[in-house]
Amino acid sequence: MKLSSLLVIVCLTLVAPFGAYAKKKGKGGGEPPAATPIPLPSAANPAEALSPYIVNLDQLLSFERANSTATQPLFTQTSGLLLTLRQQFSVELTKAPAEQKNMYTAAINTADLINAALEDRNKALNDLHTSQVVRGSGKLEEKSRKDNIAQGIHGDGLGKAVAVIEERDREKAAAKQAAARSGADQNALGAMAANQWNQRATLWHQKIAGAYSQIK
Repeated sequence: MKLSSLLVIVCLTLVAPFGAYAKKKGKGGGEPPAATPIPLPSAANPAEALSPYIVNLDQLLSFERANSTATQPLFTQTSGLLLTLRQQFSVELTKAPAEQKNMYTAAINTADLINAALEDRNKALNDLHTSQVVRGSGKLEEKSRKDNIAQGIHGDGLGKAVAVIEERDREKAAAKQAAARSGADQNALGAMAANQWNQRATLWHQKIAGAYSQIK
């Protein structure tokens, strides 16, 4: 076999996998990559392990979390990571010297408080959504009077047709007014619920910060 032929075969062998990958990518690239799991920090340093949750606590407890690629994994994986950390803190507590037991106890308390605050947030948010759906599904306050208006007009002439058109226009106006009232009610309900939650979130923040400060 000539040297030039050998080089052609080697080149085709190296290029083929890249061509296949490019072809596959051109068809859509397959499934999107899964979210990268957050590495679990060492439980040997509880303050450092819990610091990401303390730094981002305001966002974690907010009704409207910022849509950031940097913090989104933290929002979606917090409960599982905290549960794992709490278990590790419990293990470390059983074998820790006396002078470190308070540190792990405070770490466990901090993890429990963060999880409780997140559960409270989710419940408040679900209650708000349920209330908005129930209010938004109510019937119009004013019922149709189409038959009543047309009832006194005999025959199928122009007068009856005009009455039906007028009633249709009235119903459209009533529906528009009802939708505006419903939207205003929902906005007011959302603002009130958000304000009430912000007050509760502040209390949670104080409790969590107090527990975290005891990790010494």
